[in-house]
Formats: sequence, structure tokens, C-alpha cells
Amino acid sequence: MTGKLITLPLRVSLESARLITRAAGAAAGRAASLAGQTIKAVTPDLRRAEPIAAAPRERRDAPEPAPPEQHAPEPPPPEPRAPDPVAPAPPTPIVDEDVHVSEEPELVREVAEPGAEDGAGADVTVMEPWSGYRHMTAHEVITRAQQSSPAELAAVRLYESRHRGRETVLAAVDRQLKLGTGADPA
Repeated sequence: MTGKLITLPLRVSLESARLITRAAGAAAGRAASLAGQTIKAVTPDLRRAEPIAAAPRERRDAPEPAPPEQHAPEPPPPEPRAPDPVAPAPPTPIVDEDVHVSEEPELVREVAEPGAEDGAGADVTVMEPWSGYRHMTAHEVITRAQQSSPAELAAVRLYESRHRGRETVLAAVDRQLKLGTGADPA
């Protein structure tokens, strides 16, 4: 109880910092989305612009030209939707057609913690079942195992299987476990 009271200010501070960070991230996402929509609305779409035609020369003896065709006015672009208040809109990707992407990835640097070459996993150390076990002969271990509890027998089996792996000791321990507990050890 005292430990929880001592760490209360720290836990409250961390929780409030987490909430503030989350709110700031959401606000930044909304700001980026609105900025992207504003840029799209203000920037003219140059791909849809019609080319400017040169003014025709007037001829004095030519008949008067027909009035230019009138195109229907383009409808205004749709109003941008308000961003979803829960999730910020993803940023608009900038595409540059002149950029070249290499087909082959290039390894820049490879870093690993010492000992990571074996991969992730628990490192289990099995202690001797009793003092001086590693110096005992198989006959001595079997004799002592006959007076051992099932818990000690399980410890002997685990230690022996991970270290020396003597078949005679493992078989004797399995026999004792079967006799002592009435269960199959495997």
C-alpha cells in the first residue's frame, strides 16, 4: 500500500503525459490534413488547363469570323469534407516522376546486441540437485535417488538430462518416479 502511495505522483505524471502526447499527435494530424486540403484548393490543376491559342490575324476581305464556341462552365470542386475527429487523415504522398528507385536494396549498417546471434529465448540454468552432485558416480546418484522425494528426483532428472545425460541415471530416476508417484514421468 505504501509503495503505491509513493509512486502515485509518478504514475499520475506519466499518464497525463501520455494523454497530452496522444492529443498533440491527433491535433498535428488534423493540421496536416487541413493544410493538404488547403493547398489542393488553392493550387490550380495545371493538367486540366486548356492551351492558350494564338490570336488569329484579321483579313480585310474575309467574312467576319463566327463567335467562339461557348463551353458550359465547369462545376465548382466539391467542398472538402471535415476530417474524421477520431483518426487523422493520412498525409498526401508527394510523387516526383523524376525520382529513380533502385531495384536492389543496399545494406547500410547491421547492428545486434551481444549474444543476439543465438536468437531470442530464455536462458535457463539448472542447479545441482544437491551439493557435490557433479562429482558423483552414476552408482552413487542412483543409491541416493532411492531415498529422494519426487521433487528431488525431478530435479535430478532435469539436471542429468541437461548436463551429463547418463542413461543409467535417467532410467533409475524414471523408475523411482514411477514407483513413488504412480505416474509416467515422460
